[in-house]
Amino acid sequence: MAGPATPGRTVASTSDTYEGKSFPMVRTLTDQLPKKGAEQVVTLETALDRCHAALLASPTGTICTPEQRKAIQTAIVNLARAQASRNLTAYQQEASFYLTEDVHRQQAAAPAAPAK
Repeated sequence: MAGPATPGRTVASTSDTYEGKSFPMVRTLTDQLPKKGAEQVVTLETALDRCHAALLASPTGTICTPEQRKAIQTAIVNLARAQASRNLTAYQQEASFYLTEDVHRQQAAAPAAPAK
């Protein structure tokens, strides 16, 4: 299983697997950060790394708080503005994976409705 980029951003991966489900996980090496939009790339990838760490930390814990979801959405929009030609599909798919897994965890943790 590939891990998130280290603080020095020396690791790049193109996908990861969790419980048999694959999802894209693209990280940009420090020396490959674009001149325009580098800050936005780092911000987005850092937010996604936080969700990835939460995914692996606990099989039942929250992956993305509402604040983290908003931060990821904002980061994607900001990156799209900074680099209009950049393909954001992999980032969007990774974020979607975390959000979907988070919903599954919340549903599993919710008590069953009492029968009437």
